[in-house]
Amino acid sequence: MGKRKRLRASAVRWSIGVWLCSAALFSSLGWAQLGSNIPTDAQLQEQRASEVAGGFVVEEPLPGIVLRPVQRVPRERFGVVGPLPLQLSDLDALVYPSATSADREALLEGARFFTTRHTPEVGAGPVANQPFCQGCHLSSDEAIPGAGLVVDQVSLVSRAGRSTPTNFRFTSGNATTGGRPADHLDAINDTGRTAAFTIFGDYSPETNIFDPLDGSTSTIVVNPSGSTDTVPISGQQFGGFVQHTRPSIPECLPDRIPTIAEDENLGVTDPVTGLSASGFRRAVSERAGPPYIGRGLMEAIPTSDILDLKDPTDRRGANSSLNAPEVFSCEGDCITGRHNEIPARGGFVGGVGRFGLRANGVEILQFVIGGLQGELGFTSLLNNNEPNFEVSSALDNSGCRDTRVPDPDVHLSTPFSERNFIRMTAPPEFGNTLLALLESDDPSEPRPADSASGTVQRGAQLFGIDLIAFANRMIPGRMPAGGDGRDPHAINQEDQLVGCAACHTPIQTTGLSPAMGRDLQVVGPHVSNVWAPIFADLLLHEGPVIDAERFATTPRDPLLVRRPDDGRMFNTFDLPRNLADDAFSSQQATAFGPDFRTAPLMGLGRIGPPFLHDARVYLSRLTRDSFPAGTVMTNSEVTNAPLVVRNLDDAIRAAIELHDLPAPDDEKTPSVPGAGCPVPPGGRVRNVNYGQSPAAVICPPYDSGLSQTHRSEAREVIRRFRALSPEDQQAMIEFLKEL
Repeated sequence: MGKRKRLRASAVRWSIGVWLCSAALFSSLGWAQLGSNIPTDAQLQEQRASEVAGGFVVEEPLPGIVLRPVQRVPRERFGVVGPLPLQLSDLDALVYPSATSADREALLEGARFFTTRHTPEVGAGPVANQPFCQGCHLSSDEAIPGAGLVVDQVSLVSRAGRSTPTNFRFTSGNATTGGRPADHLDAINDTGRTAAFTIFGDYSPETNIFDPLDGSTSTIVVNPSGSTDTVPISGQQFGGFVQHTRPSIPECLPDRIPTIAEDENLGVTDPVTGLSASGFRRAVSERAGPPYIGRGLMEAIPTSDILDLKDPTDRRGANSSLNAPEVFSCEGDCITGRHNEIPARGGFVGGVGRFGLRANGVEILQFVIGGLQGELGFTSLLNNNEPNFEVSSALDNSGCRDTRVPDPDVHLSTPFSERNFIRMTAPPEFGNTLLALLESDDPSEPRPADSASGTVQRGAQLFGIDLIAFANRMIPGRMPAGGDGRDPHAINQEDQLVGCAACHTPIQTTGLSPAMGRDLQVVGPHVSNVWAPIFADLLLHEGPVIDAERFATTPRDPLLVRRPDDGRMFNTFDLPRNLADDAFSSQQATAFGPDFRTAPLMGLGRIGPPFLHDARVYLSRLTRDSFPAGTVMTNSEVTNAPLVVRNLDDAIRAAIELHDLPAPDDEKTPSVPGAGCPVPPGGRVRNVNYGQSPAAVICPPYDSGLSQTHRSEAREVIRRFRALSPEDQQAMIEFLKEL
């Protein structure tokens, strides 16, 4: 976490290609800044002043603008790059095909920085979350060969990697050893293995205040009206809110998570709620780096379009022949959705959140600078504050203090180029079956049910897609001159069937990219005024809640459950079914613990798992045949049958299942090992006690009060999915694999 740098007696020379040829990084003249400084810091500061002054409201396309389908990278080429750091030729696999050579040159500085391992000698923190940006995007390193997934080709389009759950008994650390990175495959007797990262702090549910334990003495609270208040917090310096456990200097003690006893917010806590006398409880969770696909498109969606998708009172509903409104007594389809309103803070613009797992970022640059300074320990003119490590004596890291540093470490040319690299990373082309269907004369004409095209067609229709509207917006030349009069998001408004499209909005329209100046010249032609297959509304939705897990001081300990798969028995690491947690980044704005932003599904079938905000649904060749992930699944024929995650289909099915709490057991629940409501033996694990009736809180009956309050917004949509035949469920999975 930060930059407690140690000088070396000898000069260090570092070269990262032509983009850094002018920056001798450590020489007899001392430290020099990373980056080309082209454009200069002064020029980019001037540009940044204009960006901040203008706020962040993306307007709709101007009248008369002719929209076009967004360009997509050929599927077989997408994500296939060479050894790191990336070279100019690697950009063919990532950026828009129409990007010029000048466009690509403008991205190279950021692309190389993102994929280059950094050391303290060049300014990186000797204790960090990862040694480079790419460290949180390593899933393709462990991908299962086949199934169309990118394998052994690592870039920003990869997700965070995971091979097992994390065991927080080892990673949280102690005063003697500090925390430990989750780099070991043994999750029972050791840390487990994941590229996700841990965030922690103290949360007050009454006020929705999160104290990041990073020395801050105040935080901003956004009121329901949109007004803000600055409220005091403890000012305790425990190095939060991200735990950093990977030292690059051996004598530097890794971070640990402070104990309850030494935290003045906590002390003695209520055993049921976990709340202290001051109303706080400890919140610890993991977050996983998502694939950076199509972020420039997301940035260019008109603000009004995002707001128009909100349905706070559930009045819009969804026309569905599979609906059963009497089950949950929802006004519509139980889906509401709301935006996250972000206040301007720390030099970043405010407005409607669209980035981050909780939509707590308005602009891409917030995450570039946040990762640069907070996780790698590099400062820049946009955040030149050295991380403060004058922590309590119990957490002191003497010997790892800054001794000599450049001021700042990195020229602005580096984060601005990295921002454009992320903006310019395109989605992949669809799978061959879906693409052929969309290119056909009538994508809605029924195909043979036992054919690949018939299966994908059925899956798309069950998802809620109007295939003609989707084809008109994705295939060049298909849209009639006067428009098609169909839903602009390509949702089948007559019958959404399962209705996944209610949150995973298939098509979004972009306006003019908010990039400015030279950046707009690079980015604008590729992401502006297009139809884009985002498959997300970018709104917050409430996930399923299990209080016993949500209120625990660390995520649930790894739990092994024996489950059968294809004639074999596996000790599966049971997937926790609670998605709510109260650990936030430095600002949550209007988000609450159960709220997460709809994940964009672009490229899902090309990049694959792990899935969900903490990468909990994983599929790794390192553990597939030993200790895979597992849970239960329900369809029209079985209830809570064992599900062992050993291929891409299993992982997608598990991710869908985890959108809501498990179904209540019934007469269709099989009597086999690992079936039934996934209740731990005795109703508890070491750190989580589910109470006297654990099945009632993990798999509540549909007519119970807990189903109304603790199941997710997707409860009706997932009920429809679970009522499908195995064949129809598989059709939806086949469709998702084509994205």
